[in-house]
Amino acid sequence: MLQALRSRMRRFFGHSDGSITLEAILYMPPILMLFLLSLVLFDGFRTNNLSQKAAYSIGDAISRETVPLDDAYLNGMEAVYQEIVGRRAGYGIRFTIMRWSASQEAYLVDWSNVRGTLITNRLTDADLEGMEDDLPQLQNGERIIMIEARTDVSVPEALRKSSDGWAPPLSVRIDMDKFQMAANVITRPRFTPQVCWQAC
Repeated sequence: MLQALRSRMRRFFGHSDGSITLEAILYMPPILMLFLLSLVLFDGFRTNNLSQKAAYSIGDAISRETVPLDDAYLNGMEAVYQEIVGRRAGYGIRFTIMRWSASQEAYLVDWSNVRGTLITNRLTDADLEGMEDDLPQLQNGERIIMIEARTDVSVPEALRKSSDGWAPPLSVRIDMDKFQMAANVITRPRFTPQVCWQAC
């Protein structure tokens, strides 16, 4: 009896024929969903990288200006952002020039302007009160340029949870159709003490 059991075990472990249909049915959906998720994450980090490069480019260009800026100039900076990041995504850019006032012990906005659809409000002095921990320490009257950029990253339909709560079985469920990547850049004017809006 023991000899027969050993013989059967040896035969079982020696078999190389079989079917992987069941294994394929079980493993393929999660593998495909993980592959799609990796594409979303790759696209998200790529978009974030491009958004940061665009924001740094815009901040550097504005820091070199010696004449007052106007709407045409900011429209040009918006076109630069679209060219670097790509026109496929929703975006928003906020341009803000601010200074430190020692007498008021506060950051004050010289001017602020927006482009795109994801950022709709211009920064005010009241907005800066909640951002003091994120801003550099400045001397009295010293000015900085802050570029804030937001870009949408879309999630593929196959990874989204539908409005009725259904998602494909064994898949990664994402409760949004897109998410935003943010890039904030702060720099100082290079050749003049301030960058003016329309007139100094």
